[in-house]
Amino acid sequence: MGKHRKNKISSGVQPEEENAPPSTQSEPEREENATLCTAEPADEPKTSQTDDAAEREAAEPVKKKGIFGWKIFRYRFLTLMLMCIIMSFIGFVVENIFRLFRAGVINSRRQFLPFLFAYGIAVFALYVVVGTPREMRFFGWKLFKKNSKLSVTAKYFLYWLILFAGVFFGEILFGTFVEWVSGIVLWDYTGIPLSFTKYTSIPTALGLSVGVMLFMRFIFEPLMKKLDKIPDKVLLGIDIGLGVPVVIDWLIMLVLMLGFGISKNWWIIQVW
Repeated sequence: MGKHRKNKISSGVQPEEENAPPSTQSEPEREENATLCTAEPADEPKTSQTDDAAEREAAEPVKKKGIFGWKIFRYRFLTLMLMCIIMSFIGFVVENIFRLFRAGVINSRRQFLPFLFAYGIAVFALYVVVGTPREMRFFGWKLFKKNSKLSVTAKYFLYWLILFAGVFFGEILFGTFVEWVSGIVLWDYTGIPLSFTKYTSIPTALGLSVGVMLFMRFIFEPLMKKLDKIPDKVLLGIDIGLGVPVVIDWLIMLVLMLGFGISKNWWIIQVW
């Protein structure tokens, strides 16, 4: 017996533990289980350079060609044109609200369509020159590179100051120019406190500048993102279908006013 135990140890075979239950698996089954245990998990995909390149390509936005891809800073030209049309309508509404509270009437504002394209041009120029209050740039040059509390406050104050100066002096220049060329007085703020000439006042310039700033800060960017999701051909159709009549209507007003001295409201509704 001692000899038999010695042979087992010398051959490298360890003695089985006492009282261990006998294995119920055959030798082939044990080999198969061992293979399964050492195999790589089947649900872990193997990545390759080709897959990585495909993922990067899918993540990158598709570059649009021609007029559909023409951008001015962050936004496409077609989307900005639609924003101009929207702002032209908002300008018509704002002016009539002012007229309603001051004189109890709403009117055509000297145009046939309910769009004042000058407002659209103003917002477009504002975006091109200084961007939004969060950006506060001068064309492509960022004026504030740090985001400290002091720089954010200075950025918003400067943005509003530019707006206020643009409204205040812009109204004086445009109103005076039209009166000089055609003799027509487009509006008269004489009865408003702190008015300067007939064409501007502190309250009106303050109200317009604050309103535009709030619009550019909280509405402009979210609205532009939604408008940019409109299909390209639909967007182009809206721009042409609405934009062309709006621009023609605006040009007719300018020709009649500056060329022939004709300035009239084509319809008036007396509310009270």
